[in-house]
Order: sequence, then C-alpha cells, then structure tokens
Amino acid sequence: MLQRIQSLLLLLSAIALGVFLGTNLWTSDITGGQVIVNPYQVLATKGGLASFKKDIFYVAVMAGMGILIAIFAIFQYKRRVRQMLFVALNSLLIGAAVAIAVYHVKYDGMTLEGAGDGTFDVGIFAGFAALALNWMANRFIKKDEKLVKNADRMR
Repeated sequence: MLQRIQSLLLLLSAIALGVFLGTNLWTSDITGGQVIVNPYQVLATKGGLASFKKDIFYVAVMAGMGILIAIFAIFQYKRRVRQMLFVALNSLLIGAAVAIAVYHVKYDGMTLEGAGDGTFDVGIFAGFAALALNWMANRFIKKDEKLVKNADRMR
C-alpha cells in the first residue's frame, strides 16, 4: 500500500536529496570573492573570476541515483524483502554522497587560501536528513515484514 509511513519517508528522502542537489553545501567569504562547494563543483572566485574550480559531478550522480532508487523502492511495497534491499542500497549511495561532499568541503573548500571557517548551508543538512529518513523507512519496512511473518506463523 502506498499510504504506509515508509512510503512517505522514502518520498521525503527523495525530496531532501533534491534539495541536496539544488543548493550549496558550504560557502565562505574570502577577500575579494568567495568559495562555494555544491554537489557539482568546488569553486573559488576572486574579483568575479574563477580562481579555483574542481568538478565533483560524481557526488551529484550518486545523489541522483539515490532519488531514483528511493522512488523505485516506494513502488516495491508488495515485495518487502526487495524493498529493504533497495533501501539499504540507497543508504549506501546517500551515505557515500554525503561523506564525499563533506570530504570536499574539508579538504578542498576549507584549505583554499583565506577560506577558513565558512558556513554549512542547507544542502549538507538536507543530505543528512535524507540519510536519516531513509534509515527510518528501512526500520518501518522491517517492522512490517516481521508482522507479516508472525501472522503467517499463526495460521
């Protein structure tokens, strides 16, 4: 059934990943410019020109795959074991995307000259929220599977 709580949690996880893809993860103001880290690139600008640019599209690809798997897992409600498998795979993808994004913030963004301590933006928090929502959805799917197994045993 699509109206189960885990379906709602998976949908919210996909929305949170969309926010992760659409917003900046970390920003810092430097003299004459700023440093921006998003799921697509690490970009430092000075005087309106890019002084450092590193493409990290693989983070966006992993997050996009996470959105697709979350939406696909919503419709696997008739096969709970398969749904748990897809949600576990999705947890790995989301966790890897968020971990790699944090790595790039720490070792690419913060190490640029003058960047120092910037501010984490809504994008990084949306990634962690997507991971938490995905984990909670998996817990509810396991709970449903346990209830079904107990009901089958009673017959």
